[in-house]
Amino acid sequence: MMRQGRPEATSRVRLGTPRRTGDSMKRTAIAVLAAAGLAMVAYAPAAVAAPKSYTAAQVAKHATASSCWSIVGKSVYDLTKFIPLHPGGQAMIKSLCGKNGTAAFTGKHSGQATPATTLAKYRIGALKS
Repeated sequence: MMRQGRPEATSRVRLGTPRRTGDSMKRTAIAVLAAAGLAMVAYAPAAVAAPKSYTAAQVAKHATASSCWSIVGKSVYDLTKFIPLHPGGQAMIKSLCGKNGTAAFTGKHSGQATPATTLAKYRIGALKS
């Protein structure tokens, strides 16, 4: 029922602070606790995944151009997206899929910063002994 241009009580909209959800509420709560000296741990908005490690046998299962993993040193790299980008051609990277590419990489790029920096972008984990 309408009275003089006023909506019914059931259709009133609650005004005030915007509704908070999830991370916003957590950050606010931690900020309040920290201000009071009660915060014990820092809040991390996203769960941090544990570092992955892979065996040579697991790497060997990724021996195709559509899933190309390789070992260099003590790390495992997913080079699938790098294959078409390799300045020396796709064949070199494809030949390392599923294998230990340490000798090939260090033989060609030892001491060079750019290849090492590029390779680091494709690291997916450590090599299990």
